[in-house]
Amino acid sequence: MSEESLLWQVEQFPVLYEHGQPKAVMVDLETFERLGLILDNLLNRELEPEDDLVAEAVELKQLVALVRAVAEPMPDWKQTINEL
Repeated sequence: MSEESLLWQVEQFPVLYEHGQPKAVMVDLETFERLGLILDNLLNRELEPEDDLVAEAVELKQLVALVRAVAEPMPDWKQTINEL
């Protein structure tokens, strides 16, 4: 298994706890810079023909509609994420 595939393993980083519960992880500067590079590449990548195929897929649109119909909206999703 390559080092890149282990980038997101929690066991690779020190875990910070709050009230006995895992709350966050600390990353070293090298990992932080690599994550920044990955995010920058994702945000600034060129569109590919496959992107249009996925975006226009009828099945995907049906799945999104189904999830929206079933899922309960979160009144304050930011607070919910912060509480995790």
